[in-house]
Amino acid sequence: MKNGKKMIYNAGSMFTEAQWNTRKIEGAALKEMFPNMIVGNPVDFDTNQSDRPTNEQIFDLDYAELTNADYVIFEIDGWDSGTHMEFGLLWEQARHNPQKHLFAIISDFRFKQGILKGEIPGFGLNEMISGSFYSKHLNKGEVPQLIVCDSHKTAREAIQAIETGDTKNFRQRFDIKEIYHEESLYHGFK
Repeated sequence: MKNGKKMIYNAGSMFTEAQWNTRKIEGAALKEMFPNMIVGNPVDFDTNQSDRPTNEQIFDLDYAELTNADYVIFEIDGWDSGTHMEFGLLWEQARHNPQKHLFAIISDFRFKQGILKGEIPGFGLNEMISGSFYSKHLNKGEVPQLIVCDSHKTAREAIQAIETGDTKNFRQRFDIKEIYHEESLYHGFK
Protein backbone atom coordinates (compact mmCIF):
# COMPACT_ATOMS: atom_id res chain seq x y z
CA MET A 1 0.00 0.00 0.00
CA LYS A 2 1.24 3.45 -0.87
CA ASN A 3 -0.45 6.76 -0.04
CA GLY A 4 -3.54 4.85 1.12
CA LYS A 5 -3.93 3.04 -2.21
CA LYS A 6 -3.23 -0.55 -3.12
CA MET A 7 -0.21 -1.02 -5.36
CA ILE A 8 0.84 -3.44 -8.09
CA TYR A 9 4.51 -3.75 -9.07
CA ASN A 10 5.48 -5.14 -12.48
CA ALA A 11 8.90 -6.84 -12.34
CA GLY A 12 10.72 -8.04 -15.43
CA SER A 13 13.55 -7.48 -17.88
CA MET A 14 13.51 -4.12 -19.63
CA PHE A 15 16.84 -3.85 -21.37
CA THR A 16 16.06 -4.64 -24.99
CA GLU A 17 13.57 -2.87 -27.21
CA ALA A 18 11.22 -5.87 -27.10
CA GLN A 19 11.41 -6.10 -23.29
CA TRP A 20 10.91 -2.33 -22.88
CA ASN A 21 7.88 -2.39 -25.17
CA THR A 22 6.43 -5.44 -23.40
CA ARG A 23 6.73 -3.75 -19.98
CA LYS A 24 5.05 -0.62 -21.43
CA ILE A 25 2.13 -2.70 -22.78
CA GLU A 26 1.80 -4.57 -19.48
CA GLY A 27 1.87 -1.33 -17.49
CA ALA A 28 -0.85 0.21 -19.67
CA ALA A 29 -3.02 -2.91 -19.25
CA LEU A 30 -2.57 -2.76 -15.45
CA LYS A 31 -3.49 0.93 -15.33
CA GLU A 32 -6.57 0.30 -17.46
CA MET A 33 -7.76 -2.67 -15.40
CA PHE A 34 -6.93 -1.14 -12.00
CA PRO A 35 -7.45 2.63 -12.31
CA ASN A 36 -7.75 3.07 -8.53
CA MET A 37 -4.44 1.36 -7.76
CA ILE A 38 -0.90 2.61 -8.07
CA VAL A 39 1.04 0.73 -10.74
CA GLY A 40 4.78 0.54 -10.13
CA ASN A 41 6.25 -0.15 -13.55
CA PRO A 42 10.03 0.42 -13.59
CA VAL A 43 10.09 1.41 -17.28
CA ASP A 44 8.06 4.44 -16.21
CA PHE A 45 10.24 5.42 -13.22
CA ASP A 46 11.99 8.78 -13.59
CA THR A 47 15.35 7.08 -13.02
CA ASN A 48 14.87 5.18 -16.28
CA GLN A 49 13.92 8.14 -18.46
CA SER A 50 17.10 10.19 -18.80
CA ASP A 51 20.42 10.14 -16.95
CA ARG A 52 21.83 6.81 -15.81
CA PRO A 53 21.03 6.30 -12.12
CA THR A 54 23.57 4.78 -9.76
CA ASN A 55 23.23 1.12 -8.83
CA GLU A 56 22.30 2.18 -5.30
CA GLN A 57 19.55 4.49 -6.61
CA ILE A 58 18.12 1.65 -8.68
CA PHE A 59 18.15 -0.75 -5.72
CA ASP A 60 16.70 1.77 -3.25
CA LEU A 61 13.82 2.82 -5.51
CA ASP A 62 12.97 -0.70 -6.64
CA TYR A 63 13.15 -2.09 -3.09
CA ALA A 64 10.91 0.68 -1.71
CA GLU A 65 8.32 0.17 -4.45
CA LEU A 66 8.42 -3.63 -4.10
CA THR A 67 7.98 -3.31 -0.34
CA ASN A 68 4.97 -1.01 -0.77
CA ALA A 69 3.30 -3.31 -3.31
CA ASP A 70 0.34 -5.49 -2.38
CA TYR A 71 0.66 -7.46 -5.62
CA VAL A 72 3.89 -8.17 -7.51
CA ILE A 73 4.03 -9.72 -10.97
CA PHE A 74 7.36 -11.31 -11.95
CA GLU A 75 8.56 -12.38 -15.39
CA ILE A 76 10.18 -15.34 -13.65
CA ASP A 77 11.09 -17.43 -16.72
CA GLY A 78 13.28 -14.66 -18.08
CA TRP A 79 16.97 -14.74 -17.27
CA ASP A 80 17.21 -11.36 -15.54
CA SER A 81 19.10 -11.78 -12.27
CA GLY A 82 17.59 -8.53 -10.95
CA THR A 83 14.06 -9.92 -11.32
CA HIS A 84 15.18 -13.12 -9.61
CA MET A 85 16.68 -11.09 -6.74
CA GLU A 86 13.42 -9.14 -6.44
CA PHE A 87 11.51 -12.43 -6.33
CA GLY A 88 13.68 -13.76 -3.48
CA LEU A 89 13.37 -10.56 -1.47
CA LEU A 90 9.60 -10.46 -1.92
CA TRP A 91 9.16 -14.16 -1.22
CA GLU A 92 10.59 -13.52 2.24
CA GLN A 93 8.47 -10.39 2.72
CA ALA A 94 5.30 -12.29 1.71
CA ARG A 95 6.15 -15.04 4.16
CA HIS A 96 5.77 -12.45 6.94
CA ASN A 97 2.91 -10.48 5.36
CA PRO A 98 -0.22 -12.48 4.47
CA GLN A 99 -1.62 -9.52 2.52
CA LYS A 100 1.17 -9.61 -0.09
CA HIS A 101 0.56 -11.74 -3.21
CA LEU A 102 3.21 -12.78 -5.73
CA PHE A 103 2.49 -13.80 -9.33
CA ALA A 104 5.30 -15.68 -11.06
CA ILE A 105 4.80 -15.69 -14.82
CA ILE A 106 5.97 -18.71 -16.81
CA SER A 107 4.92 -17.83 -20.33
CA ASP A 108 7.37 -20.09 -22.17
CA PHE A 109 5.00 -22.20 -24.31
CA ARG A 110 7.27 -25.26 -23.93
CA PHE A 111 6.32 -25.50 -20.26
CA LYS A 112 2.80 -26.63 -21.20
CA GLN A 113 3.95 -28.95 -24.00
CA GLY A 114 5.32 -31.44 -21.53
CA ILE A 115 8.39 -33.64 -21.42
CA LEU A 116 9.55 -36.19 -24.01
CA LYS A 117 11.00 -39.44 -22.73
CA GLY A 118 14.67 -39.73 -23.53
CA GLU A 119 15.22 -36.00 -24.14
CA ILE A 120 16.55 -33.24 -21.93
CA PRO A 121 13.90 -30.54 -21.56
CA GLY A 122 14.84 -27.40 -23.50
CA PHE A 123 13.50 -25.10 -20.83
CA GLY A 124 13.76 -24.75 -17.11
CA LEU A 125 14.04 -22.74 -13.95
CA ASN A 126 16.55 -23.11 -11.21
CA GLU A 127 15.13 -25.40 -8.53
CA MET A 128 15.70 -22.73 -5.87
CA ILE A 129 13.07 -20.64 -7.66
CA SER A 130 10.67 -23.41 -8.68
CA GLY A 131 10.99 -25.04 -5.26
CA SER A 132 9.76 -21.84 -3.62
CA PHE A 133 6.49 -22.21 -5.54
CA TYR A 134 5.60 -25.24 -3.42
CA SER A 135 6.72 -23.98 -0.01
CA LYS A 136 4.04 -24.45 2.63
CA HIS A 137 4.55 -20.83 3.69
CA LEU A 138 3.01 -19.31 0.54
CA ASN A 139 1.22 -22.28 -1.07
CA LYS A 140 -1.77 -22.77 1.20
CA GLY A 141 -5.49 -22.20 0.98
CA GLU A 142 -7.70 -21.76 -2.06
CA VAL A 143 -5.95 -18.46 -2.84
CA PRO A 144 -2.24 -19.01 -2.20
CA GLN A 145 0.04 -16.03 -1.77
CA LEU A 146 2.31 -17.27 -4.56
CA ILE A 147 0.48 -17.97 -7.80
CA VAL A 148 2.24 -19.27 -10.93
CA CYS A 149 0.47 -17.93 -14.03
CA ASP A 150 0.91 -18.69 -17.72
CA SER A 151 0.68 -15.05 -18.81
CA HIS A 152 0.60 -11.48 -17.59
CA LYS A 153 -3.07 -11.38 -18.61
CA THR A 154 -3.82 -14.36 -16.34
CA ALA A 155 -2.00 -12.62 -13.45
CA ARG A 156 -4.12 -9.48 -13.99
CA GLU A 157 -7.28 -11.60 -14.01
CA ALA A 158 -6.17 -13.35 -10.80
CA ILE A 159 -5.58 -10.00 -9.07
CA GLN A 160 -9.01 -8.85 -10.20
CA ALA A 161 -10.55 -12.06 -8.81
CA ILE A 162 -8.90 -11.46 -5.43
CA GLU A 163 -10.01 -7.83 -5.41
CA THR A 164 -13.63 -8.68 -6.26
CA GLY A 165 -13.83 -11.79 -4.07
CA ASP A 166 -14.40 -14.06 -7.10
CA THR A 167 -12.15 -16.79 -5.72
CA LYS A 168 -14.18 -19.95 -6.33
CA ASN A 169 -11.90 -22.54 -7.99
CA PHE A 170 -9.10 -19.97 -7.91
CA ARG A 171 -6.23 -22.46 -8.17
CA GLN A 172 -7.82 -24.28 -11.12
CA ARG A 173 -8.48 -20.99 -12.93
CA PHE A 174 -5.18 -19.20 -12.40
CA ASP A 175 -2.41 -21.27 -10.79
CA ILE A 176 -0.43 -23.63 -13.06
CA LYS A 177 2.11 -24.89 -10.52
CA GLU A 178 0.46 -28.31 -10.41
CA ILE A 179 0.54 -28.74 -14.22
CA TYR A 180 2.94 -31.69 -14.11
CA HIS A 181 0.45 -33.74 -12.12
CA GLU A 182 -1.36 -34.24 -15.44
CA GLU A 183 -0.31 -37.51 -17.10
CA SER A 184 -0.90 -36.05 -20.59
CA LEU A 185 2.24 -33.93 -20.26
CA TYR A 186 4.57 -36.95 -20.28
CA HIS A 187 5.15 -38.12 -23.85
CA GLY A 188 6.62 -41.57 -24.45
CA PHE A 189 6.56 -42.67 -20.80
CA LYS A 190 4.91 -45.91 -19.76
